[in-house]
Amino acid sequence: MASQKEDFSFQRRLEKEAEHWFEEGIITPEQKSRILQRYRLLQKAEEKAGPAKLITTVSILGALLVGIGIILFIASNWSLIPRWGKLLLIFLSLVGSYGFGFYFRFEKGNYPKVGASLILLGSLIFGAGIFLIAQIYHLKAHEPNGLLLWAMGVLPLGYCLHFKSLISLGLIDLLIWLGMEASSRMSHVGPEWAEGPLMILLFWTAGLTLWAIGLWHREWKSLKPISTPFILAGALLSFLVGFLLTFFRAGFLEYGFAYRSSSNLFIHFYPALLILFFIAVIFRYLPDEKERGWRLETTGLLFLLATALVLSFYQKEILLALKRNLRLIFNLLFALEVLGLIYLGFLRRYSVYVNIGLLFFSLGVVARYFDIFWGLLPRSLFFILGGLLLLFGGIYLERKRRKVLASFRLKEVEG
Repeated sequence: MASQKEDFSFQRRLEKEAEHWFEEGIITPEQKSRILQRYRLLQKAEEKAGPAKLITTVSILGALLVGIGIILFIASNWSLIPRWGKLLLIFLSLVGSYGFGFYFRFEKGNYPKVGASLILLGSLIFGAGIFLIAQIYHLKAHEPNGLLLWAMGVLPLGYCLHFKSLISLGLIDLLIWLGMEASSRMSHVGPEWAEGPLMILLFWTAGLTLWAIGLWHREWKSLKPISTPFILAGALLSFLVGFLLTFFRAGFLEYGFAYRSSSNLFIHFYPALLILFFIAVIFRYLPDEKERGWRLETTGLLFLLATALVLSFYQKEILLALKRNLRLIFNLLFALEVLGLIYLGFLRRYSVYVNIGLLFFSLGVVARYFDIFWGLLPRSLFFILGGLLLLFGGIYLERKRRKVLASFRLKEVEG
């Protein structure tokens, strides 16, 4: 229902915009009629067959279910299938998925979304095949390397085909690999809970690097279509880390850092992340047409990266200097991040930034409500006030979000 309202709203805006173009002599009456007719036909097609995004979603879900089914079939009959049969099943599934995917997407061309989903299915089978083949031959390898190999096989294909789904899969693989690799390096350092502070700072640096790479991609016309997964993954990861840091107390950080400095544990990760980050930033400063607010955003990323590095390599000094005020500083930093992202979203008319900013603003408000009022109010009054706060907060944020997203499109018509 919401999608239909948005389509109708777009149709009305397009009619007004086309009228302005005609009055200013930009288009002829015939061109105006053809433009409007094109979108009327597209709207009719969506009404009969469903929106394009729905088809993409259904196709991707279908590919995921088929992939899971193939893996479960192999796993459930593992002991009954001979070695050659296992290999044949893996390679036939892989070649079949890629083959039919490329055929429907590029050769035939009449089922592009289904073809893209089959290519995604092939990439999932490729990853499963890596671990299954290792199990068939009882290969004793470092487990995280399988995920790294999976990502190295998927990402180049995503770049060649400009598929966001493959880029997203590759980034998920890399982040899981980073977590597993970092965890394995800390396995003999101390208790599991001690990993938290050190891992969080490493992932903060990784998130900022992904964000910077995404912004670099947006500057290049050929890479812009695949920039969104980098920006989305980087922003969500960076803000999630910032949100988690608002809960940390100096004592918890001190216990976590007492076992060993992350500069010693993760020294192999930081050089690669920093090189990628600064390459992306340097390319952003090359002379070219820039997005609004790009300097502010780049400066903000540099400031956050410097903060993450200082916390990673000088934990003891920071704890001694700011022990009592550390949590307050983390909360202020998180608030600045949220406000800055929402401001950039308004400035650039980028709905992804607005949505992420509002999401973490809501999470921050709810978290601080529980922190501050849990011990001060009677339990019944606490839950009543909390429920009302959430209800009215949801109404306010939903109305605000609709107005923001609408203003991104309406301003061109009214101006």
